[in-house]
Amino acid sequence: MTSRQLFETAPILLLTLFGALIVACSQPSESTPNFPTTPSASAAPPEEIPLIKGPVSEDGLQAIFATPDISTGRHRIAFALTSQTGLVKAPSATVQSFYEPQGDALDDPVQTALALFHPFPLVERGLYVTKLNFDQPGEWTIRATALGDDGLPKKATLSFDVPEETHAPSVGDPALPSRSKTAKDVERLSQLTTGSMQDEDLYQVSIAEAIENGLPTVIVMASPAFCTNAVCGPQVEVLRDLKNEFPDQANFVHIDYYDNPEEIQGDLGRAVLSPVAREWNIPSTEWSFVIDRDGVISGRFEGFTPLEELRQALKRVL
Repeated sequence: MTSRQLFETAPILLLTLFGALIVACSQPSESTPNFPTTPSASAAPPEEIPLIKGPVSEDGLQAIFATPDISTGRHRIAFALTSQTGLVKAPSATVQSFYEPQGDALDDPVQTALALFHPFPLVERGLYVTKLNFDQPGEWTIRATALGDDGLPKKATLSFDVPEETHAPSVGDPALPSRSKTAKDVERLSQLTTGSMQDEDLYQVSIAEAIENGLPTVIVMASPAFCTNAVCGPQVEVLRDLKNEFPDQANFVHIDYYDNPEEIQGDLGRAVLSPVAREWNIPSTEWSFVIDRDGVISGRFEGFTPLEELRQALKRVL
């Protein structure tokens, strides 16, 4: 059994990446939070897990990484851009990647790509999304250029490490047959989700049942009531909307990031990490997976994922 199947034995370095509130934390913490190694252990609240942020550029922009669990190969890359006046919402940004940059000399990009801006529904946040190929492990930097409010191009940089393997399962891996809890296992849906939007359709089958019933599956692992950081959005609502678009054509499963939703309302210090989150070794608080009819992962999405991205991923396996 691999490390991505056992959260207890997996590296937890990436657990330092997510959760700092954008308005409350200007510099990432250097400490590594202690996530649970047993079902009874308390989970580190997401606001204690700092995001990866780039420096504030000469143009006054800062990039915030939404998808740090990447590896060598082609990956979905998402990030937010902020300025002194708030979120940058230009329709697109040009992204250049650099391998092992020397100081600030970013003169020889490995790749150039277009990133499109996707505003979140219901909340005032949004991400730029693109795909980049990382042909070797090591330190990489991306430089994003977007038009500012004055119509002039503004730049921001973001550096991160690219290992040879991801922590969470990757595209092409078999989905883990987790015996996740369903509506049949509890008295109230509030025992399965921290969110106020409770759609019983999202809790009808376990992950194990879903990957055996011959239908594609979309899984969202997220804790709606504690989605507060700059790269987290209303993912469960997106899952509901996708389910309504494709009724009876796929399984739609929500797993809360925390195992005791009712106990932690108003007291996140009592949070217990979901056994499914441990089993899938997810290193941050919001994930979506699309699984084909054979039980193989065909799409993985870290951080908030817009409806159109999940729609396209699901259509590919219908």
